[in-house]
Amino acid sequence: MDESDFKDYYEILEVEYGAPVEKIKTNFRKLAKKYHPDVIGSSDGSIDFKIILEAYKVLTDEKLRESYNKEYLTKKNKVVSKNSDAIKNVIDPSRVEYKLSLLNISKAGFDLSKGFSRQEFLEELGEDLVVYLTDKEIEEGAVLVIQLPARSVCNVCYGANRNCYRCDGTGYITTLEDVKVVIPPGVKHSEVMFVDLKKIKKRRGVTKFSPNDLKIKVMWLSVMDIK
Repeated sequence: MDESDFKDYYEILEVEYGAPVEKIKTNFRKLAKKYHPDVIGSSDGSIDFKIILEAYKVLTDEKLRESYNKEYLTKKNKVVSKNSDAIKNVIDPSRVEYKLSLLNISKAGFDLSKGFSRQEFLEELGEDLVVYLTDKEIEEGAVLVIQLPARSVCNVCYGANRNCYRCDGTGYITTLEDVKVVIPPGVKHSEVMFVDLKKIKKRRGVTKFSPNDLKIKVMWLSVMDIK
């Protein structure tokens, strides 16, 4: 099977990988009540429901699911391997602080009941996130992997079905995508890096990230005396 033809049955049934059979059955019944052709009264809808039914049959059959899980993990590992880099130091997620969190926005004095643009937040908070580096990462460089929302082509109908249950006929869905940012060797303490996400290589089917760019502030753990 070509990688572009691979279907994420867990995502289609709106369950996590490894979800128990009862959860899969519950979600299938919920989707069937909403998207079965007999319910919506349109032959167009049967295209999507066939995919839902296909996912259900595979994930509720012990042998089929075992075989599918092997392929699923292989596909996921391929995505990870594509993000590999000559730099081996991958920054621990615990040393990444997202400044545009509700807590930090509140601390900055913004009224969360009002709408503010990202630019307004950045003017007050300075950057999107802060990363804390070890001496080894400073000397050798490191890789920062973060998840960002992205606009992606619908993985159920691929934009070809206006009755699609997944994208509501828009042809696109919002996903969380891994983004790899290379921190070069010798980066300075308190240096702010600008990352143009429009130039970041995207997984097939991803059209753009949100936001379009990132400001990343680099801090040295040794200078801050943090263990």
